[in-house]
Amino acid sequence: MTNPDRHLSADSFEEFVRQAVPIEHPIPGDPRLTLFIDPKRQEIGLRMQAAPDTTASETRLEHVRLRSVQRKAGRSLEVVVTDPRLFAEAYPVLCAVADRVQLQGLTLGIALDDTLRILGRLLERVETLSVEKELGLFGEILLFLGLSRQLGPAEALEAWRGPGREEHDFGVEGYDIEVKTTAAERRSHWIGSLTQLLPNRDRTLWLVSHQLTRAEASDGSTLPALVEIARHRVGDLRPVLNRKLHAAGWHDHYADTCRTRWRRRTRSMAFAVVDDFPCLTPPKLQGVSLTRIPDVRYRIDLTDQPVGEVVPDFLVEALKHGVTE
Repeated sequence: MTNPDRHLSADSFEEFVRQAVPIEHPIPGDPRLTLFIDPKRQEIGLRMQAAPDTTASETRLEHVRLRSVQRKAGRSLEVVVTDPRLFAEAYPVLCAVADRVQLQGLTLGIALDDTLRILGRLLERVETLSVEKELGLFGEILLFLGLSRQLGPAEALEAWRGPGREEHDFGVEGYDIEVKTTAAERRSHWIGSLTQLLPNRDRTLWLVSHQLTRAEASDGSTLPALVEIARHRVGDLRPVLNRKLHAAGWHDHYADTCRTRWRRRTRSMAFAVVDDFPCLTPPKLQGVSLTRIPDVRYRIDLTDQPVGEVVPDFLVEALKHGVTE
């Protein structure tokens, strides 16, 4: 909840808006934040000073923007609401963002993202995540955390392509990576299509295999805990990560139902998807009328499968890291 002693009352704010009075109201606290009403541009928002090279990430929202502007006093970062019909409803949101910045020490971008994410949870229906999807997302985040240690959070986020519906889950340094996770005793994985293990031209495709098992209360990690570790790891890039998590199928209300703790059953491995790799792809099925087989789903067993090629150093190191060990 916001602190009423720090902010204009809702009645005072609405009166300023009704009278079309331009204001710049400092909100007490550190860092310095200013609530502004700009009737000429039909905007309200929060403003704070920023470093000269500060840039703003896209909110991908129609009526709320995060922008970097050059003013006489220097560079500023602003959260702006651009629809006058929403000013009264948006004002408590701006107050909550300000409190997260000044009372919790968050950056303006992360404070906005967290506030909108929590409000979004109020409107979400109760759903559960299937175990198959839970394991799949757990494995992708596990590899993301390993890559973020090796490459840095920004490059690891750029490499994570699965949420964008790319052909493969990750793309790094001329390699593509497909991530598979199983809770079975054998290293067996379901493959969802004939193209999932089809390498792109001039790029080696690697299949990363995680084999997990349920853990005791004092061991392993839940998927929600892994999500929070990833958010902490990326720092100011958290809005970018949140968009990828959402695209990958994660919603924060799943934290109430994803309570299983997982740990590695065996060490994670990477396999080169080369000619003798056990998979079904269109080139291997030449002569078969695939137009009459629109959907293919099959399972492969990699328990005794050779790695196939020398695993790239960055991938070797990335697979060593993780919170489930």
